[in-house]
Parts: sequence; structure tokens; C-alpha cells
Amino acid sequence: SREQDTMAGFQRNYFRALLHYLMVTMGQLPMDAPFPAVGGVTGTELKAAEEHVGAVGGDDRAFAVYAYAALERLGVKWRPTVAQCVEAWQKTSDGYRQMAVVWTLRSLMGPLIEGMLVVDRALYLRKHCGPAGGVRAFALFDAVTSPRNVVL
Repeated sequence: SREQDTMAGFQRNYFRALLHYLMVTMGQLPMDAPFPAVGGVTGTELKAAEEHVGAVGGDDRAFAVYAYAALERLGVKWRPTVAQCVEAWQKTSDGYRQMAVVWTLRSLMGPLIEGMLVVDRALYLRKHCGPAGGVRAFALFDAVTSPRNVVL
């Protein structure tokens, strides 16, 4: 369902941020290093990581599975222990709530900002192409696929 996809997307983003935090605190990345570009960790990669981590209990263990799969995908040899992953999760539990607030604001404001960009571009084209050219906007594909689904 869409709600499950949204929650999974939020969790992936939070886990990626938590992985960055863990790598910095464990001395695997410099403090000013950008977030690791993990991309989409597949179900197959997660299942393989579960074998290393063991039984998954809650979100703290789910992060350990994600960390192992993401580090494998990145080609990084270093692996944190499950205990280090659980400790990082527990230390940053406030971050989870804070990121939820930012995620919610982003979800609410995103469509408004995207709409303003489309209007701005349409007005620019209308001004520079003249009224004879006519500017029209229409959805090229479903907005669920991407919020940037409008073409002028």
C-alpha cells in the first residue's frame, strides 16, 4: 500500500543517515563526508545480511541488517557489530522523531513547491515565447511515480 511504501521510504532515509552517523563515530568516514550513496538496497541483499546479523527483532536490529546490506553494496570491508548498530539506534532515537517531523513537512510542502516551479517555468516560457506559442502543462505520467511528472 502507499502508506507502507511511505514508511519504508522514511525508514530507508533514516537508516542511511544513521549509517552515516555510525561510520563517522566509528572513524570510518571524516565528519564532513557526504552521505554514502547507497541507492536502493534490494530484498535479496537484505536477506543475505540477515544471515550475518541473525534473527531480526525490532527496528534496532532492522538497522543492523540494513547497515550490513548497505556496506556490502558500497563495497566497504568494515562492518559494525550488531551491538554497535543497536547502540547507535538507541542513542539517536530522538533523531528518528526529529526526522519524522522534517519528513512530514517535506511531504506537505513538496507538492506546493513543485507546483510553484511549474507555474514559474510556464510564465517564463509565456513571456519569452509570446502568447502565440501557447504554454500548456499536463501530466506526463502518474504523480506517484515522481512529483516531477508535469511537462510544459
